[in-house]
Amino acid sequence: MRRLLPVSAIIGLAIGLSGQSSPPSPNKLEESPSAPCTVVGRILNAVDGSPLKSARAALVEQAESLHMYGSMSDSDGHFIFKDVAPGRYEFFAFHTGFLTQHYQSDGADGGALLALKAGQKIADVLFRLTLAAVVTGRVNDQQGEPMIGVRVTALDWPSDEEMEDRGPYGTHERELVAVSSAQTDDRGQYRIFGLKAGQYYIRATDSLEPPPGGDVDQESSVRLALGTDYAPLYYPGTPQLDQAQTVSLRAGEQAQADFSMRRLKTVAVAGRLIGPNGGPKNGLVSLEQPGADGYTHDTTTDEKGNFSMKGIPPGSYTIIADGRGEGGKTYQARQKLEVGSDNIDSLTIALGAGTSFRGRVSVAGPGTVAFDRLVVLFFLIDGGEAVALARVKKDATFEITSVQDGNYAVIVRGLERGWYAKSARIGQNDVLEKGLQVEKDASGGMLEIALGSESAQLEGSVSDHDRAVAGARVRVAPEPETPYNRHRSQIVKTDQAGHFAVIGLAPGKYQVAARGPSSAEGTVPKSDARTVTLSRDDHQSIQLTILRPETE
Repeated sequence: MRRLLPVSAIIGLAIGLSGQSSPPSPNKLEESPSAPCTVVGRILNAVDGSPLKSARAALVEQAESLHMYGSMSDSDGHFIFKDVAPGRYEFFAFHTGFLTQHYQSDGADGGALLALKAGQKIADVLFRLTLAAVVTGRVNDQQGEPMIGVRVTALDWPSDEEMEDRGPYGTHERELVAVSSAQTDDRGQYRIFGLKAGQYYIRATDSLEPPPGGDVDQESSVRLALGTDYAPLYYPGTPQLDQAQTVSLRAGEQAQADFSMRRLKTVAVAGRLIGPNGGPKNGLVSLEQPGADGYTHDTTTDEKGNFSMKGIPPGSYTIIADGRGEGGKTYQARQKLEVGSDNIDSLTIALGAGTSFRGRVSVAGPGTVAFDRLVVLFFLIDGGEAVALARVKKDATFEITSVQDGNYAVIVRGLERGWYAKSARIGQNDVLEKGLQVEKDASGGMLEIALGSESAQLEGSVSDHDRAVAGARVRVAPEPETPYNRHRSQIVKTDQAGHFAVIGLAPGKYQVAARGPSSAEGTVPKSDARTVTLSRDDHQSIQLTILRPETE
């Protein structure tokens, strides 16, 4: 994958990473079904093969129990995990100044899972960490004075893996994504670190963000109120992406990218929120620009519902408004807004109460469910985001209010291992299959959700002729796949033996395909798609073969 995952920050806080002073002598373990496992390995510098002291390795289980284990390398680079529960784990190593490396990855792919059987001992793991690259620079205004608080972002085109990892309702258009960013200090200097080798677009934006810690001082308040009059720029100093130059980085390299920000004509956007009972005071109005580093601006209304924003650059925006009326009832609105070279001073936004849905969750079949762990989400198909949700109560009921017009997928989160949503009906309509269309002045209704525990399991292997493929990505998707059932898709990786397992599948027809790790030439070998039909409590196996071009 092209993007550096922030696993070190997450895992360092989530688990206690304890150091080991010397390489282990694995204990004699009784191989019962739950006998613990031992994993031993070493972490080296990929350039010269020298051992990396105080590097960290982590195991994160791919299951609801989410066992986590951490270990720190000694002066010879050795690490050890003892008393590890059998299971399938994400396995990776990281160190300050180096890129995170996943198990059996050459750095160009996401690596393989580590499958551990009861009592298993693995003693030959080797991680070779590559130095990360850095982009530094200085941002000045037109007079050559340093600018503080400018957000400088490194952007890259997403890989195929990252496109898949966006999930069922992320945008599926290939557009630049933010890899990492930094803000300029009082000298106008910034430093973006932790980058992989590659080519990046560098963008500077007068971010208007408050200082670290969340405290907004008087100067920051003025900046936020007045907006910006500086155009976002791509390196070496153009507002247009097609005129930008990329910054090329090799492993461990430091590159320089300086900016001289340009003033541009900005405009004011003003208007009024109109609710059922007049203009709600203290309403929130947000102006958001799509994209990896889009401009955003927030403001609140006065007691009559009026609002005003200054320093808005020309562009395409979505304006989102929220307000509260009598009894604390929420009103919302969302609409597109084109900002040109002229002020907008009479924008009227009509807030609506939206539609309310009451609901109840039931269990259809054996087993019991802790209902208060469940969350019901409405995902806006066109917007690609969860815009309404409710936590289910202990009595299995819920209510979702202020649902605006739109076309939604309905999803249940928080289900325990093996459980799935069998149906979600309003009257005779199953919204899991056909979606939920909410129209203006709709009356809502009762949403009846039935859960089942008789889910299916699919396992198998991926091979390249007679060789197992570790780290292949297997995608299991409903057949046919629609915007409403896309959340049932799952992507899993094969382990060190080329095996994979997918659990918790709702009964039905699925299409299964595998994609191998990228070759040195950048090609991605794939398998033919296979179709399987799974019944309740089904457990099937499938073998997938990676197909390579005849020239290889």
